[in-house]
Amino acid sequence: MADAYKGRERREFLRYAYEKPIHYIVIDPSHEKDERFKFFDVVSKNLSAAGLLFRSKTMPKMSSIVILDLDFKTTRVCEEIEESVLVVNDKVLGKVVRVESTDDGMYDVGVAFIKKSEPLPSNIKDLLA
Repeated sequence: MADAYKGRERREFLRYAYEKPIHYIVIDPSHEKDERFKFFDVVSKNLSAAGLLFRSKTMPKMSSIVILDLDFKTTRVCEEIEESVLVVNDKVLGKVVRVESTDDGMYDVGVAFIKKSEPLPSNIKDLLA
């Protein structure tokens, strides 16, 4: 069994248990028009004002841009998310920053929310317009 982490916590925001089914879309502007958006249903594990962790059967590419359809307005971190995160049509934009395989053949996927202050690549911005 792994020892509990005893070092200094580096996360800026607390994580809250948020185990709910969510829907996400991977945006891939390099594909043909009909294949630019891939839809997935997953179960989230936790949520913070900076990001989300979910478990998935499929492994998204690192740095993929995703659209998360989650009910963030009912969570305790709602105000922090709404203040700083890029929301388009009531959906949160994020970037895949971590993918780890699990013992059961699934993947834990860490997504960092894209902030309003961050520049969005023009090819992604065009797809969302």
